[in-house]
Amino acid sequence: WEGRRGVGPGQRAGRMVAAGRTGWGMTWHEDRVAEAARMVLTVGAVCWSARVLRLGVLANLLSRPVLIGYMAGVAVTLALSQLSVLTGVGLRNSGLVHPFLELSRRVSEIRIPTLCLGLASCLLLVAIKRWRPTWPGPIMLVVGACLLSWLFDFPSLGIAVVGEVPAGLPALRLPVRLDGVDNILLGAAGVLVVSFSSGIVTARSFAARTGEHVDPNRELVGFGAANVAAGLFQGFVVTGADSRTAVGLAAGGSSPLVGVSAAVALAVVVGLLSEPLYWLPQAVLSAILLLAAASLFDGQAFMRLARISRIELAFGILAAVGVVGFGVLQGVAVSVGATLLYAMYVSGNPRDALLGRLPGESVLGKMHLNPQAQPVPGAVIWLFESSVWFFNADAFRRRAREIIEQAGDITWFVLDAEAMTQADADAIEALYELRRELRDRGMVLLVAGGHGQFRMALERSGLAERIGRDKIFPSPEQAVEAIERWRQGPAPATLS
Repeated sequence: WEGRRGVGPGQRAGRMVAAGRTGWGMTWHEDRVAEAARMVLTVGAVCWSARVLRLGVLANLLSRPVLIGYMAGVAVTLALSQLSVLTGVGLRNSGLVHPFLELSRRVSEIRIPTLCLGLASCLLLVAIKRWRPTWPGPIMLVVGACLLSWLFDFPSLGIAVVGEVPAGLPALRLPVRLDGVDNILLGAAGVLVVSFSSGIVTARSFAARTGEHVDPNRELVGFGAANVAAGLFQGFVVTGADSRTAVGLAAGGSSPLVGVSAAVALAVVVGLLSEPLYWLPQAVLSAILLLAAASLFDGQAFMRLARISRIELAFGILAAVGVVGFGVLQGVAVSVGATLLYAMYVSGNPRDALLGRLPGESVLGKMHLNPQAQPVPGAVIWLFESSVWFFNADAFRRRAREIIEQAGDITWFVLDAEAMTQADADAIEALYELRRELRDRGMVLLVAGGHGQFRMALERSGLAERIGRDKIFPSPEQAVEAIERWRQGPAPATLS
C-alpha cells in the first residue's frame, strides 16, 4: 500500500518550516533554502527514530467512523477547491456554503469558455471510465487539451493555462552545518506531529476504502525516507497527499509501481516536456481532480454506520463537517477527541447483568435477555462486563450496592469476573470494600472467572487469601455447584 499512496509537500508542515526559517533571522535566499533542507533531513531522521520507538501505535486512535468521515470531508474539500478554477472566479471564501454564496454574487465574472471546457472534460472522463475503463483517460485528456490549447491559443480566449514550468532536476547537496541543532530538533518534532498526523490519516483512510492494511510504523519509515531524499535535493517536507492518492486510485493504480511510474514521469516532464505543459488548461486539471474527489465519497459507508450505530454515524459526520469547515487536522482532532470521550464514557459505565439458571441447561444466562432464567435460591450472581479500573471503580461500587440492596435476604454474592483481565489499586480497594460490606450484612463473596493480571493482582494484594481460595472458581457455574454442595452439607471453615 505504501507505494500506491501519493506523497508530496504538506501545506501546514510547509508553513511550520517557513515560520522556523523566519525565526532563524536569515535574509539570503540560499541560506534559507539550506536551512529548510536541513530541517527536512532532520524530520526524516526523527521519523526513523519514532519508528524505532514504535510510536506508530498512536495511529490506533483513528476509528473507522473518523476515517470514513475524513474521506468524505476530503472529497468535498477537494471538489470545492476546484470551484475557482472551473469558473475562473477568484473566490476568497472557504467552507461549504460561503463559496457558493460568493459565487452567486459574482455570477457576471464567470468565464464561460473556462466553465465549458471544465464541464466537457468532466463528461469526457466519465464517458471513458464507463465505456473504455482500460484507457488512460486523464493522460489522453491532458495531451488532447495541450494540443487544442496550442492550436486555438486558449489564453487569448480567456482560458487560464498552467504557464511556465521550471525545467531541470534539483542537484544533490548535503547540508553540513551542525550549529543550532536544538532549534532544528524542536522544529522537526513539531513538523513531524503535523505531517505524520496528516499522512497517517490519508494512508489509513484510503487503505480502509480499498480493503488493505496499513502498518503505521512502516509509514514512519516511508515518510522518513521521503523526507531524507527531499532534504538532500532541497525539497519540501513530505507527507501523505490526498489529491495525488485520489488521482492515482481513480486512474486504476493497484501496485507500488504507481509511485515509481509517477516519479519517472515527473522527471521526464520537468526535464523534457516543460514547454508543452505551458499550454495545459487549468480547468482540465480541475476536472481530473473533481472526478477523483467524486470517487472518494462513499455514501454506502455512511449507511452501514447508520445501521450499526447512530453514535458512530455522528462521529463520521462530525469528522466530515470538521474537515470541510475547519481543516483536516482540526476536523480529525475534534472527531478523535469526541470518540475518545465516548470510549471513556463507555469504559467508565460498563454494562452489567444478573445471571440465572436456564431451564434444561447447565450454563447460566443473563436474566434480562432470558425471561425464563431463574435466580439461584439464596444467591445473586452478578456479571460486571469490564475490568475494574480507576475510571470505573466508582461505577463498580455504586452498581454493587444497588445489587445488594435489591437482592434482599441472600447468603451468597457471586461476582462473575469473566470479563476482568486487568486490575489496578482502585480495583483492589473496590473489591476489599465489597467484601467488607457483604461481611457486615452476613453475606459471603465468591469470585468466578477472571484472567491474567486480574488473578495476579488478587494474589499479590492478599485479597485472594482474605476471600478464601476455596471461594474463587474458574466459572460461575462451578460457583453455583459449590453453593449447592454447601447448602446440603457442612460449610467449609473459611465460610465462618
